[in-house]
Formats: sequence, structure tokens, C-alpha cells
Amino acid sequence: MKLFAPALRALPKVDLHCHLDGSVRTSTLFDIMKNKTKLPCDTAAEMRKYVEAPSTCRSLTEFLNKFEFFYPYLKSPQVMERIAYELCEDASSENIRYLEVRFAPCLQTGGVVVQEDIVKAVLEGLSKGSRDFNIKTGAILCIYRGTDPSQWEETYRLGEKYISSGVVGFDLAGDESRFSGENFKDLFKKAFSALIPVTIHAGEAAGWESVKEAVDFLHAQRIGHGVRIFENGFFLDRIKQMKIPLEICITSNVQTGVFKDYSFHPVADFYRRGLRVTLNTDDRSVSGIDLTHEWKIVQQECGLEIEDVLDMNMNSIEAAFCDANTKKLLKEEIQKETRRIMEKVSAQKPQAR
Repeated sequence: MKLFAPALRALPKVDLHCHLDGSVRTSTLFDIMKNKTKLPCDTAAEMRKYVEAPSTCRSLTEFLNKFEFFYPYLKSPQVMERIAYELCEDASSENIRYLEVRFAPCLQTGGVVVQEDIVKAVLEGLSKGSRDFNIKTGAILCIYRGTDPSQWEETYRLGEKYISSGVVGFDLAGDESRFSGENFKDLFKKAFSALIPVTIHAGEAAGWESVKEAVDFLHAQRIGHGVRIFENGFFLDRIKQMKIPLEICITSNVQTGVFKDYSFHPVADFYRRGLRVTLNTDDRSVSGIDLTHEWKIVQQECGLEIEDVLDMNMNSIEAAFCDANTKKLLKEEIQKETRRIMEKVSAQKPQAR
């Protein structure tokens, strides 16, 4: 069955791959930037075209250029706390019940602002947002390829320090096609020994080999994107056997040119072959989407049914980096609420679906 009506938005959801910096509200950027620079527009609504990738975007360069417009204005603990808080509200408005938010604290430093200032601010924003909007959250700290090794070490230190205070894991982000994971082996070995969960951006800008590197040398428990494992069927089967979840972000993969259209995306094939697929947003504001949009697209353009999407949502719960008790309660709550909504949908007239 397909489900495109308002009921789709009402269904309880989980998002495991959401970048904080790419999910800032346009209205917030307008508010922050209007007193600090001359803007090319007069209203927040007009500013969308400078922040949001157009529907025709099929290039990583064009996509990343959108960040260049506003990124310098995020370098503030107060701004990062506000963005984190507002993201909780935005996610809650489409009934995301659990959200893992990732960010690279080294990218927001400068002047007197250090990484720990940013981490504390984001955790405070997520804590307040979780309380005010009834959403569970976890922060993933991104160690960033292409930055100085001292930055990697500091991000790792902060992850260890705050692992029981809002941080739930590490990520390796940045340009995987230019910066191998080889230099990060020791850091992620430490994370593995410390039992800190790890997800790795791989198999997006670089080929399936980057996913192999993430699994074999960086102790990845999940893979961010991972879509290019379609290039090697033997390795794809290995990922299936290892039961490693894939954090799929369909619209992002199309906009950055990994696939030329939704119809070419392998998400449906992965799912039907038994891989642990999860659906996620990546950069809500820059992509101009939310998770409800991705749930709709996977049905409308990729040939899956709402039952498949709900199954992927269960995959997301199982793959979450929260503690076992939180995961158990979350699963029970989401299953119960999902049943109630789907029973109501089934009882309605067909045109309401």
C-alpha cells in the first residue's frame, strides 16, 4: 500500500543521519546574518534560494556551495545552541521520536571559541529541545577529514568526556574521495576499545572500497550512505551478512550527483536483497526536505510500499546508538502508535490515502 496523505507525517519516525549545520532554518539564518552582512535579499522567504539546493541540482560542488553562503555565521556557541533547539522542534513537528544529530565541532571554532564550547552549546540545545518537544536525541561528533590531526584528537577527547552526557557516538566526515581513512585507524581503534559506537561516511563520494576500509579498519557499526556498494556484489553480500545498517539519504544522493535521478537509486534493491536499510534526511534545509518527504519519495519514485518504509523504521530503531533500555521503550512506543495510525488509515476511504 502507498501512503501519501497527512497520515504519513503523523507516523512516528527515527532519523539517524542528520547534519546540524545543514538543517538550520532559513529564517534563523536571515535573523543572524541581517545585522552582520549585506544580504542579497530582503526577506527570509527570498533567502531560501541562496540556502536551498534547487530541484535541478545534480552536483556535489553546487550542493556544497550552498553552505559557503552561510557557514561563517555559524561559528558561535549561541547560534549552535539555537540551531540544535530549533531542529528538535522541526523534527518533532513531523513526529520524529528519536533523532541523532551530527556535527564537526572543529568547523565552528575560531577566535576564543574552542571545540568544547560548541559541544556544550549543542548538547544544551538538544537537551532543552528534547524536553520541550518530546523528542529523544543523541549527538554524534564528527572527526573531520582534511583538518589538522590535533583537531581529530580534541574531538575524540570530547566524545569520551561527554559520551554519557548527550553524545552517543563518533562519525568520520569530510571528503572521502580525497582523504583516506588510513590516518584515522588509531583514533577509531580507541573508540572501539572504549565501546563508543561509530558510524563512517563512506561509499558516497568514493567507491565501495571506502566502505570496506570503514568496516575493516575503522570499526564502523553503521555506514553513512554506503550506496556505492552496488559496484561490488560480493562485498554487498558481505555487508548483508555482517548486518551493518546503511544510513540512506535518497534526495541528498540525487542532489550531489551520486545518482542522476530517484529512479536510479538502489535503495529498493538493497532493501529487497535483505540489507539493513534506514531512511534519513542528511541536510534538511539545504536539500529542502524533511523525513516525511523521504518516506514519500521512496514510495513514489523508488517502488516501495508503506509497509517497507515502516520496516526500515524498525531497522533505524535497532541501529540507533542509544542505550538498550531507551531502544526498548522507543520500539514499543513507535510500534504501538504506528499500529493505531495504520488501523485508522485502513478503516478510511481509499481516496484518503
